[in-house]
Parts: sequence; structure tokens; C-alpha cells
Amino acid sequence: MRLQALQERVLSLASRSPFLTNVSRAYSVKLPSTSVVESTSGHFKLEDKQGDEALHTLVLLRHGESQWNTENRYTGWCDVPLTPTGEGEARTAGRLLFESGIELDCAHTSLLKRASFSTNMALNTSFQHWVPVNKTWRLNERHYGALQGYNKDSAFEELGIDQEMVMRMRRSYETPPPKMRDDHEFWHGGDRRYRDLSEDELEATRGESLKDCANRLRPYWEQVVKRDLREGKKVLIVSHANTLRSLIKEIDDISDEDIKGMSIPTGIPLLYRLDANLKPVLPSDIESKYGAEPRGYTSRQTTDYGFNGVFIGDTKRLELIQSKRDLTNRDWQRIILNNIFNQTVEECETATAASPIVDTRHLWWKVHEKMMGGQCLSSEYGNMLLLRKMFHMLEEMVEGRKQKQLTKNGFKAMIEKLHLDNAGKVIPAFEPADKQRRRNFAHIKMIKNGYSKAHMDALVKEGVM
Repeated sequence: MRLQALQERVLSLASRSPFLTNVSRAYSVKLPSTSVVESTSGHFKLEDKQGDEALHTLVLLRHGESQWNTENRYTGWCDVPLTPTGEGEARTAGRLLFESGIELDCAHTSLLKRASFSTNMALNTSFQHWVPVNKTWRLNERHYGALQGYNKDSAFEELGIDQEMVMRMRRSYETPPPKMRDDHEFWHGGDRRYRDLSEDELEATRGESLKDCANRLRPYWEQVVKRDLREGKKVLIVSHANTLRSLIKEIDDISDEDIKGMSIPTGIPLLYRLDANLKPVLPSDIESKYGAEPRGYTSRQTTDYGFNGVFIGDTKRLELIQSKRDLTNRDWQRIILNNIFNQTVEECETATAASPIVDTRHLWWKVHEKMMGGQCLSSEYGNMLLLRKMFHMLEEMVEGRKQKQLTKNGFKAMIEKLHLDNAGKVIPAFEPADKQRRRNFAHIKMIKNGYSKAHMDALVKEGVM
């Protein structure tokens, strides 16, 4: 009886793992046969299947840390190597795929070594080295134009560009960087790996906005990747931060505004489960509607944007990523607030560069104007936590304390206080994927018991739910 139970356990594990499949063969354990059902059109059918087999599998992976990631330089199409840490991240990604029982049938990556090497390392570590890999320039990173090679903190000074405008180029959807010229050190026009690009395609890659990057990627997603998924293949895409952001926008139909807040960590697999129409399945529906096993972690920030993937990773690594993302977002908001003060100095008749003292009400209105989007009525800044907090602090100074003037040093002290007080609050934390499902059930129960939506939202914000 014990032998029979052991054999049944091996069969159960082996059916989910290519590595254990080889083990079972070595010990002559017969595995249950699996059948692939195809439609008359040749497409894989999900009908009449249950659990994981009832869903298409798509895994997105950003390459491991590169040399220029550590040097904080704009990389784009520059072909830089992985750091030892990045190599470890790529191998860890493979281990996470293996431990999560995620099997793959094909992989797609870019022509850049940091993505190509990460693909090989992840597949090797997940014992799936045999999986075929397709490479294309359409999965290359967004091209940063004339910014490529420059340090992200000093490029605005070296190129004579407004610092906030540079931040908009980095995070916004439609703002492109300055175009790269033929005499630029990193111009790729003579690189033979791009010799098949047409003149128009080459010209379009002199500098791309995120929208340009999405347009470049879309044909490959529609014609190649979707074909693989429809054939029932489990697909891995190893690419770059902005390319993956563009792809996520396409898959989840995220708005131009919300995609600005999406960040993709290096070396963390993102798992999507897709239905028969290749539409993403909500993490909370994985188990309840399809009987599949919930995996990984979600972020309240990304789920609020409409992101339906889950992060496959260990909590310590995710917490570290979270703290870095939170710091980056707070730093950006500090730059914006300092720029607002400088603009107010220019508009105040009594203020000078030597004596930067501004009218508090005027500054309060400038922050309000920024949050409302000015004449363009954009909500880009309206949800920024530090701007909202500063608006309320200035409002209290104007309406409550009746403080008429504010010095630059005083304003900087207020920014610094906001920066430190809100550490860890700008970007919400990661949580297990099935927690969202449990929260949904709790919401339904509380609605039946008469709780208001405002009360429930307050409990979520406080971490009670």
C-alpha cells in the first residue's frame, strides 16, 4: 500500500513538472497520458477542461539587472551585459517558475543580450532548456533617443532639458525623447542585426515614446504570440521594462493615464491566465470560476489600474522592490513640488532669486492648478500623494493659520517632512493573489450586513481587509 501511495504521489508531481517527468522515466513509472483537443480550425480548445488546463498561460519576465541599471543610465537599445546580480535574478526567475509548476512550450525575446541571456538562464534553471526561443527587434526596449548613455539624474543638465520634462519622457505615454542623430555614439543604423529594418522603421527608432514602443510591438503580439497561445502553447516573453509595460497595456486595456504608474521589476515573473478569447482572467476568479490554483502576489496599486497579472516571487524580494519603487515615486513628486515653488517665485512680484519668498495663497493655488492639470485638464498629477498632502498643508496655512508668506527653506522642510512621513505609503504593498478573492467575499458579506462602500474602503485602506 505504501509503494502504491508513493507511486501515486510521483505521478501527481510529475504531471506538473518536466524535471520530475524525467525522474519518473528513469524509475519506469508510467505517467497518465494527456490528450490535446484541437478545433477544426487547428486552434487549441479550452472547452470541457478544468483547472489550469482551462486557461491559457502567458509569462512575462523583465531581464535581470544590467550594468547600466546599476549606473542609473538610459539604456534603450544599447547592448549592455547583465551584472552578477542580474544573472542571479534570471536564474532565480527560472527556479520560481519550476517551483510554481509553470511549464512552457515556447519563448520570445529581444535582440539585446541582457534579455537573451536572461531567457537562457531562466529556461535552464527551470529545466526547460529545450524550449524553442524566437528573437525579434520588436521586443527591444523602448528607444530613448539622444538620452541613451546619459545618467538619468544629470541628463537634463547635460542636454539642457527641463528636469520635469525629462521625467515626463520617462513615465508618460505620448512624450518622446529628443531624436538620436547619426553621429550619436550609440546610433544603431550600421548594426547588421537591424539591416532588415525598412527606412521608415529605422527612422521611427531614433527615439520612442511609450506609445511608439507599443505600436512597434503590436504586430508581433497580434500575429506571432497570439498564434502560439491559440495553438495551446504556454508562452514566455522575456523583454524590457517599457516593452512589457506596452504589452501589459495591450493585454489589460489599461488607460494611457494609468500605464504611467506601472513599474516592472527585474527578474520577477509575471503570470497571466487568459480565457478562450485571450482576455485576462481576474486573479480573484482563477479558483472560483475555473478551479485553478491561485499563485503569486498582486499589488493594490497595479490591480487598481486594471492589471490582472500576478507576481511570482518571494516576499523579501518583493518588499525590496516595493521600497525602491516607493522611493522613486516620492523623489519624482519632490522634483515636481520644487519646480512649482520656482515657478511661483517667477510669478510673485516681491520674490527674487536672492530672496525666494512667495505668497502662500499663490503657491497653494499653483499646487492646486498642477493637480487639476492646468489648461489641458489632465489628471496626471491629481492622484500623487505628496502633492495632495502639500495642498492640504498649504490650505491649512492659508485658511487656518493665516500665514501670508513662505520661504524656500521653509517649503523644502515641508517637502522633506512629507517625503519621510509617507515612506512606504506612495506605492501599496504586495499581497497574496488569493487575498483579493477573500476580500471580495468579505465585501459581499458586509454589503448584506448593511456596511457602506465608504466604510469598506476605509477598512481596506487601514489594512483590516
